[in-house]
Amino acid sequence: MIRKKFFFLASVFLLTALSVQAQVALQLKAKDTRFLRYEPIEMTLTIRNNSGNTLIFSDSDITSGRIFFAVNGQNGKVAKSLDPTANPAAGLILAAGDTRELSISINMLHDMQREDTYSITAYLNHDRLSRTHLSNTVDVEVVEGLRIAEKNVGLPSMDDTNVIKSIQLLLLLFDARQEKLYCLRAQDEENVYAVFRLGPYISGSKPQIEIDGSSSIHILIQVRPRLYSYLIYGFVERNLRLRQQRYYVPANGTPTLDRQTGFLRVVQARVATEGIDFRSVPVAQ
Repeated sequence: MIRKKFFFLASVFLLTALSVQAQVALQLKAKDTRFLRYEPIEMTLTIRNNSGNTLIFSDSDITSGRIFFAVNGQNGKVAKSLDPTANPAAGLILAAGDTRELSISINMLHDMQREDTYSITAYLNHDRLSRTHLSNTVDVEVVEGLRIAEKNVGLPSMDDTNVIKSIQLLLLLFDARQEKLYCLRAQDEENVYAVFRLGPYISGSKPQIEIDGSSSIHILIQVRPRLYSYLIYGFVERNLRLRQQRYYVPANGTPTLDRQTGFLRVVQARVATEGIDFRSVPVAQ
């Protein structure tokens, strides 16, 4: 009788263990297939828990369960991890039957600054799972843009005694495969502060970038045959943010940035009216 009970309990334990094993599905997707150097490489990892058990990922102990990635360049060179203790699953509670999506900037976890094609695979392990589970492999390409214009701006400081830090602003043309895009990158010798996709390239158009007296960055680009996007960026401490985006249509000439009145403004243009002058337009990212 004891043997029968032991055999029954052992069978239940074995079935439970097998149900946990290989019952977590991972699907990895990239927002795009090609990215400009230094811009966030956004990925989505979908996790489906069919183990029949709740999986809890500690926010402090990575040995209990974690998600990590393998990132390799085209020549097989490993893109090193920037923080081996990083765990995108920290604090995640995955109930039985649950499906969750995690948004991940993979180049915040791995060094992907070099121009290359990278193969990325996600891995999940947990102390209740008998083996490590892996996702599909996704390829993304990282390329540099063509330099169109360059400006330098002083970084605002709260302390009048500090040395003024100079930031280089690059207006770049980026081939995103489906279309060419104008991009803005703010950097110095040590850091990249921001990368923005501004809008599509229009053949024959010439983008403009100017800096005003408060270190705000004014950009005017043509995004449609008769539509222009006017963007103003500004620094909040060391973070560059989009403050305003407005659309213009030509009026008595070609829209241009002008500072003759003492401040920057768009001349030879009028503000476009949505629904009349345009229906949908690309929004700066």
